[in-house]
Amino acid sequence: MSNLMTINMLTRVEGHGSVELIRDNERVVDARLNMYESPRLFEALLVGRRFDEIADIACRICSICSTVHKVAALQAVEQAMGVTVSQKTTFMRELAVQGGQIESHALHIFCLVLPDYLGVNGFHELAAHAPEKLQVGLRIKKLGNLIQETVGGRAIHPFNLLVGGVGNMPGADQLYRLSEQLSGVCDDVTAVIEYICGRKEILPPLASTTGCAASGGPPLFGDCLITTDGQNIPASRAAVWLNEQVESHTNAKISRFDGNSSCMVGPLARLMVAMPPEYARYFPDTSIRSSLKARAVELKMAVERALLLIGHLRADGLKNEPPKKIVISKGEGASIVEAPRGSLLHRYRFDSHGICTAANIITPTAINQRTIARTLLELVNTMDGADYDQIKSAAEILIRCYDPCISCAVH
Repeated sequence: MSNLMTINMLTRVEGHGSVELIRDNERVVDARLNMYESPRLFEALLVGRRFDEIADIACRICSICSTVHKVAALQAVEQAMGVTVSQKTTFMRELAVQGGQIESHALHIFCLVLPDYLGVNGFHELAAHAPEKLQVGLRIKKLGNLIQETVGGRAIHPFNLLVGGVGNMPGADQLYRLSEQLSGVCDDVTAVIEYICGRKEILPPLASTTGCAASGGPPLFGDCLITTDGQNIPASRAAVWLNEQVESHTNAKISRFDGNSSCMVGPLARLMVAMPPEYARYFPDTSIRSSLKARAVELKMAVERALLLIGHLRADGLKNEPPKKIVISKGEGASIVEAPRGSLLHRYRFDSHGICTAANIITPTAINQRTIARTLLELVNTMDGADYDQIKSAAEILIRCYDPCISCAVH
C-alpha cells in the first residue's frame, strides 16, 4: 500500500520548499522536491519599465543574491544599448560579485551545512558545539558583506552600481582596509579547505552529473555556457538551450534541456569545468556530495581574486569617472554571471524609447531542479531498505548540498 510522507519545511535553505517521500508499505520508493513559495512575477514587473530601472528592480529578487542579480541585469541592459563600460567599472563589478561569493559561501559552509557534518541540530547547537568555527565563518561572511557595501554603497540591493559605470569610487583608505582584512583571513580560508576535506562523508556514493558554467571572461563571468560533456552555448542562445518549462508540482520553472538530459550548476560544476590543478586532489569524487569541498575551495579563490582586484583598482587610480552616456536604441541583450549557486542568465529586449518589452531571468536553482529530483531518486534507490527517518535525514542533507535559493527560483 502506497502512502505519502512530506518533509513540510526544508530547513537551512533560502526560501520555502518541501520534499515528498513516497512509501510502498515500509519502503521509501520515490522522492519529489516541491518549491511551493509563491511566485513573484518579476519578469512581468520589468516589462514596461525604462532601461535604467531594470537592474534596481531585478536585484530585489533576493537579498543574498542581490549584487549578482544587479550586475547581470546591468550587463544585459548595456549590451542591448551598445554600451561598453570602462576597465575600472569592470573591476568594481567583479569585486562586488566576489564579495557576494565570499558572503554566501561562508554562510553556507559554517551556518547551513556544517551542522550536518558535526551531527548537531542547527545553528544554535553549532554555536555551543564548535564556537570557534562559527566565529571564523561569521567573520569571513562579514567581510564579504563589507566588500559589497564598499563597492555598492550597501551590502544588500547596491545603489552605487549604475548603467554605464559606477557612482562613486571607494576611497584609498577603504580599499586598504579591505585589503588588510582579506589578507588577514587568507590563513583561515586555507584552513577551511583542510578542515572540510577532512570530514567524513555523510551521504552514500552517488553518480556524477554533467557540469555547466560560464566561460569566456574573468572568473565568474563569461559570454557563453560550457559543459563538461563538450557543449558550448553562447549567451544569446542560452535561454533556448535551457528550455524552461512550467510544471504543476513547483512554482519555479524547470530547465528541460532536450527533454532527457540535465545539468548541474554551482561551485562543484564550476570546478569540474575548470579545475585549478592545485585543488584536483580534493575531488576524486565529483558527485554532489563533494559540493561542500567545492565551496571551501571557491571561498579561498574568491578571497585571492578580491585581493588581486583591489590591487588593480589601487594601481589604476581611484578618481571618479562619469558613467558612459546612454544613447537609447532598440535592442536586446543577454548576460551570464556565476552567482554563488551557479549560472545566472538575464535577458532583456527594449523598444526605441528604451522601454522593456521582454524580460527573461533564469536562476541557478531553477536550472538545478531537475538534477536535484534525479539525485533524490538515486539516493532513495541507493538507500533501499533504510528506514524512513534515515532517508528523510539524507534527503534534507542532499538538498542542502545544492544550497537552493528558492526565492530566486520562484522569482
